[in-house]
Amino acid sequence: MMNTKSTPLLDHLVQHANIDPISLHVPGHKNGKLTQGTYQAYYETIMRLDQTELPGFDDLHAPTGVIQQAEKLTAEHYQTGASMFLVGGSTIGNLAMLSAFCRPSVPVIVQRDVHQSIIHGLEMIGVDVVFVSPTFDEQTGLSKGVSLQTLTAAIDAYKEAEVVVLSSPSYFGNVGEIEHVVQYAKKNNKRVLVDEAHGAHLHSDEQFPVSSLKAGADVVVQSAHKTLPALTMGAYLHVRNQDDEQKIRPWLRRFQSSSPSYLIMASLDAARAYVAKVGSKEPARRLWTFHDELKASLPKDTYVPNEDPLKLVLRAPEQVTGLQWEKVLQKQQIYVELSDHDYVLLFLPLQMEAEEAMDLKTRLIHAYADQRVKIKKRQFPYYPTYTRATIEKAFLVEHDVELCSMKASVGEIIAENIVPYPPGIPLFIAGETIDAKRLRYLLEWVSQGGKLQNEEHVRNGQVLVRKLR
Repeated sequence: MMNTKSTPLLDHLVQHANIDPISLHVPGHKNGKLTQGTYQAYYETIMRLDQTELPGFDDLHAPTGVIQQAEKLTAEHYQTGASMFLVGGSTIGNLAMLSAFCRPSVPVIVQRDVHQSIIHGLEMIGVDVVFVSPTFDEQTGLSKGVSLQTLTAAIDAYKEAEVVVLSSPSYFGNVGEIEHVVQYAKKNNKRVLVDEAHGAHLHSDEQFPVSSLKAGADVVVQSAHKTLPALTMGAYLHVRNQDDEQKIRPWLRRFQSSSPSYLIMASLDAARAYVAKVGSKEPARRLWTFHDELKASLPKDTYVPNEDPLKLVLRAPEQVTGLQWEKVLQKQQIYVELSDHDYVLLFLPLQMEAEEAMDLKTRLIHAYADQRVKIKKRQFPYYPTYTRATIEKAFLVEHDVELCSMKASVGEIIAENIVPYPPGIPLFIAGETIDAKRLRYLLEWVSQGGKLQNEEHVRNGQVLVRKLR
């Protein structure tokens, strides 16, 4: 058994930097020596660790040395058959796992509120999809994931499906019935793939909600950079057994850069060592204590309960939207992860010192002083319980589509993905019928200044729809 607190890849990079090497290879910054200007001091320090596949540095696409050691330590820590480093975020992992296990001729059961990267993967493969709606909490309107009842109905209706694709925890920190859902799917001989982008920390403390890895999922993708101290785009791909590793790696070679960032990989090595250490300090218990203190200090109904204490969900005051309240909080130097019609979402540090916690608490109390918070009926998009659809390419040829006013689009077949961002979950997917409930949500989102990863025509009140023939 290896020491999971060691960092073989990071250590090798540091040792190399300390010998003051002469760089006659890529990258072109030459260990940071060609940097200049305002940010030179930052770049010089960082770039000394930004290397390439020199002798002894290993190769991400065929690891046999320090990268292999770092990945094996990750697998040992997460108790998986194999774990692989991703330098393109969870997006790369999602594309790879879908490509490895989904077939165009066989339906795939997919949780409807998945991240857009899952939809993009399904588009590329051209699979036949059975979308299953998540359960929404009646009071908060937040997704609780797919229920066992819903999955049971979908599997009974589509017994030929071989793969179930889930997302857990939700952006707002709920896992719902993930354990029962995974176990039922496995019992019915379905391979379970989970986008667990927000769950790289869940295993570290039993007071966190259950991870899909512990629930028994076959393939799990985690954005280490979202909840652990890893650089942006650093992620893990875990597989239950080593046979699946051989199916996944060829796809990672296709999707990942042939010049992967050693900085990102080293941060993944360090993040795993960090979470291995922090787990003994009961991070969840400390975070729950902070939640309780904050709930007691803010106006009634401000605090919104969820399952993951790393996520703090707060209601906006009565007269403003969450999108507007985000800007108010910025005046207190509080920069939130997400805002929407009703809520602001804060990602807390996995470890928060007493002074840091007190400072955040004080700023939030000041911001909410004299504010009245009222529980509103949450407006959120409902999806059909389960529906079969062929995922269409969002990039249809020009003569097949036309622009249509949003207000007149109910009943039309949409020809593009409409993606509020964050959270990056498609509100509409190309090929779906535009319904009044989701359209109302979209109109409110746009009118309130919500961000979309779409073309200008959407922000101007138009959508692309399929031409009638």
